[in-house]
Amino acid sequence: MSIADKQYSGLEDKSYMRSILIIAGSDSCGGAGIQADIKAAYRLGYHPMTVISALTAQNSIGVFDIMPVPREFISKQINVILDDIMPDAVKIGMLFSIDAIAAVADMLLMYDLSPVVLDPLIQASTGAALLERGGMDRIKEKLFPIVSLITPNRHEAELLLNIKIDTLRELEEAAKALYDMGTMVVITGYCERDKVIDLAYDGRNFFYIEDKAIDIRHGHGSGCVFSTSIAIYLAEGKPLQRAVQLAHEFTKQAIKRGYPLGRGSGPVFP
Repeated sequence: MSIADKQYSGLEDKSYMRSILIIAGSDSCGGAGIQADIKAAYRLGYHPMTVISALTAQNSIGVFDIMPVPREFISKQINVILDDIMPDAVKIGMLFSIDAIAAVADMLLMYDLSPVVLDPLIQASTGAALLERGGMDRIKEKLFPIVSLITPNRHEAELLLNIKIDTLRELEEAAKALYDMGTMVVITGYCERDKVIDLAYDGRNFFYIEDKAIDIRHGHGSGCVFSTSIAIYLAEGKPLQRAVQLAHEFTKQAIKRGYPLGRGSGPVFP
């Protein structure tokens, strides 16, 4: 029985429903961001509690504008939730502003929350910046040392480290460099011939999750689904390697079931 089936079978017992706190931006076309996180959490039997860090004006073609939520209101959302409900997991997505980074760092230092998975969104697939100037350095300094895991894709890892990753050796070196910033790491989306590879590193061992490359026609939100699902699998007590394997498979199925919506890449369907 899958985690999702197990959770659904127990929903009549309301005490069985676990929760995840999601801090991320809102996608106005509903394909990625906190909307994708919500769909993935529900599919895996977790109640999603949401803190909006920024509002976007976007569609399937691109991100046209971003409006940050003030730091005080981000903190208010977080504190009001945590004053009443302690989540079983935390997923952090797009923060955009330096103020949002500070608010989230304050939360993590104040509350004993675990696991905390950070998807360090820097740039949209269409090229739009998802972080204010100076935000990348602030995330590395303030958040990497106090989260459980980061899940950059290959391009994000290159931006974080200001390097190019063209070989498996360079992928491993990148994982080591990111781990040295304070947290376990999974780098997703490395492609080699007809394979796609996710690499996890826990400070001692490398774990490779290899799969046959698939045609991703509609992949909007795939990174959000991956990071949310891995947070949930870690909350279920799965070790890192198993959590990555399960999140990889869950995301692959979501991509396979993706559907057209608009003129660009359609959303995945977890």
